Amino acid sequence: MKYTNRYRPLHRLAAAAFLLAGASAPVFAAHPGDPDGDFGLGGYVTSDFFGTDEQVYALAAMRDERFVAVGKVTGANAEGPGGSENVAVARYLPDGSLDASFGSGGLFQLDIDGTSDEARAVRVMPDKGLLVGGSLSTDAHGDFGLVKLRANGTLDTTFGEPDAGSARKGYVRLDIGGPTIHDNAYAMATQRDGRIVLAGVTRVLHDNGFYYAHVAVARFTTQGVLDTSFGSGAGYVVLPTFLGDNADVLTGIALDQAGNLGADDRIVLVGYTFARNNAFIARLNANGSVDTGFGTGGQVLLQAGSSGGVQTGMSILAAARLDARGRIVALGEGNDRGLTLMRFNANGSLDTTFGTAGRTTVKYSGISDYDEPGALALQGNGKIVAAGYATNRTGTSPNSDFFVVRLLADGTPDPGYGDGQGRVVASFTNQNDGAFALAIEPSGNALAGGFQQRQGANGRDYALLRLIGDPDRIFAYGQEVPGTFD
Repeated sequence: MKYTNRYRPLHRLAAAAFLLAGASAPVFAAHPGDPDGDFGLGGYVTSDFFGTDEQVYALAAMRDERFVAVGKVTGANAEGPGGSENVAVARYLPDGSLDASFGSGGLFQLDIDGTSDEARAVRVMPDKGLLVGGSLSTDAHGDFGLVKLRANGTLDTTFGEPDAGSARKGYVRLDIGGPTIHDNAYAMATQRDGRIVLAGVTRVLHDNGFYYAHVAVARFTTQGVLDTSFGSGAGYVVLPTFLGDNADVLTGIALDQAGNLGADDRIVLVGYTFARNNAFIARLNANGSVDTGFGTGGQVLLQAGSSGGVQTGMSILAAARLDARGRIVALGEGNDRGLTLMRFNANGSLDTTFGTAGRTTVKYSGISDYDEPGALALQGNGKIVAAGYATNRTGTSPNSDFFVVRLLADGTPDPGYGDGQGRVVASFTNQNDGAFALAIEPSGNALAGGFQQRQGANGRDYALLRLIGDPDRIFAYGQEVPGTFD
């Protein structure tokens, strides 16, 4: 593994010179943005479970400094015939080793019927059990899926679809579009009374004879039963497409750093319209109705463009968070091909006090290359951390590498982080790596998760990177929030 940083501070180079000369090197304190040497191998951890395609989509930190990484693996277990993509939930100890007291050697996987299943979201419950959201397939077609695990990594048989006797299966599926339509969930939240919101897309037939992806949102009770008081009695709502006959992509629900919805349990949805240079933010009331007090008719539309030679807007919105004042911090990309962040007031208007006229782009690669956004997190001191991948040309060929960026609360790059411009680029291999998930741990360190391309073979492995945070322990909004790190 190698750590790549074009602008590595000179005091670390000086230490290397002392070592090469045989002298005693001075001891330097860890710098925010440095890989944590106490984690895995020099700050890096990879898990190759089955030698197939495996990657992390979401992370959750625990108060005892363990953490959970969810995504997908290709393997087999007793729940089905295997040989397909399965829901994967792995729990790790603080040093990055798998927690053998969880699941089977640290891993729980779920295969419903031998077709594709995956986890996209996770929440740690007060009893240290886990609520996992994603897609579970039925007869080769995806459905919205929720899985609940006990603290030891076994299915919670008080939750989900009925099973034999009074037991339940520990998971529940929702077929929105019908038995031949893929429904895929990508984001999850819990309301203050414990009811569970799951959001993603379904496909709807339009008048032109084509199916297009629409954003869909469903709600379940704490027992994993579809809540028919949500929406218009169906338990779910399907939104009109944002640009007519085009497909929409739901990328997230904006939560605060404690993992909670905003005021009155309103649901802020973010995403973009496929291949149409259009990103969106939409807000629903807690009952699934459109919040007409937000933006224009409950939505804010963004387009990437330029004004006076200055880039504006976004073409893709990849993630969003709610800050302590209820503002929406959004991560995406625009025509400048970097990690772009914008901030919006609670009513959907652009917060022009953020960055430059409400917008900041941080880029590592050259002007013709892409740096892609993946995930977003907030620190308790107001700093903003984003992750994804950067195009790195420092080797013999261009590769994608983990890219982590930190901004100050005002939207300017944090000069005290990484290379002095708020940037860290780290690579696991000399092939492609990238981050899809991000969490701020109780220590204040940043944990990024995604994939590393397997050396000399097809497939990907779980990849995790921990970066040193600020010196003080920083919890969500300055305090421990019950249910967040439990």
